[in-house]
Amino acid sequence: MDDMPDNLFLMNGLFEDRFEVIQASSGREALTIVMSRNPPDMVLLDIMMPDMDGYEVLRRIRQHTPTATIPVIFLTALASQQDATLGLNLGAADYLTKPIDPELVVRRVEGHMKQAAHARKIEALAEKLARRLPPDVWQRLFHGAEIEEIRFEEKRQTTLYAEPVSPSLLTPMDHDAFVAEVEWLATRHSGVVDRFFDGAAVVFFDDPADCCRMALELHRAAGELRLRMGMGTGICDIGIFRNDHMEACTLIGTETRYAARMAAKAASGSVAISPETYEAVADEVHAELRSCMVMEEFDEDDELALICVTPPPVRSEQMMSSFAGLGMMAG
Repeated sequence: MDDMPDNLFLMNGLFEDRFEVIQASSGREALTIVMSRNPPDMVLLDIMMPDMDGYEVLRRIRQHTPTATIPVIFLTALASQQDATLGLNLGAADYLTKPIDPELVVRRVEGHMKQAAHARKIEALAEKLARRLPPDVWQRLFHGAEIEEIRFEEKRQTTLYAEPVSPSLLTPMDHDAFVAEVEWLATRHSGVVDRFFDGAAVVFFDDPADCCRMALELHRAAGELRLRMGMGTGICDIGIFRNDHMEACTLIGTETRYAARMAAKAASGSVAISPETYEAVADEVHAELRSCMVMEEFDEDDELALICVTPPPVRSEQMMSSFAGLGMMAG
């Protein structure tokens, strides 16, 4: 935000190849952007403005809960220590003076963006694990020294989401067999089980073909216990942390929800696969898919395209009440 067109032009030139840049020429315009349903990840803010100075803009940003943690960097001609102290005390992440050093500004902005992204991931991880870790373990992880050991990896992964069609009808034995079979097949197909997800099995893979093969094997193993599954590929954030003195990991972000949305559209006994994922695996798993019914579908309500793969039904004499991998025959 700056009321000088030349300064806006300079900032846009510095960052347009790195980030999406939104410009504002007044304090009120800046607040409208920041308070919108899609707020920015960072604000670069001048102080001397005609309608509302930068200090007041920052006060209002900090008073508004949804925007209170957005990093704000002052870029201003006010170079006194008193002005800088006031800005930092109001909650600015940094205070840079004009004339600016372009390399310094870029370096500071990128550094603060990385810190802010890490903080958002920590917050998302804490929210997810709050329902899945004992309170004392959660407290120690996020409010003790262990928080420094949390790290994140950003990787392209294929996610498998599998759930029973009628989970309320699952006996405890069937549930335990389902979990055990998922663990065994994930190990066999080089997948990683997300053990911090309730109500369904979530497994993620480096290789989408491994994911597809596991889904088809899981269908065959399930027998009369009907499953529906979804598969999607995308960039995933993987949170890695210590749990019970061992390294654990879980997915955060939207990829699991994407696979879950596809599973919800799948018919009983089918695997709903994103078109991108299907295109990536079709040639490699051609033999496995040859006996399956493959249908291309589009859900207009959710604007969701998918490839629905339905393996042939398991013959009645081969059906299991739980899973073939555990040898539990129907009684």
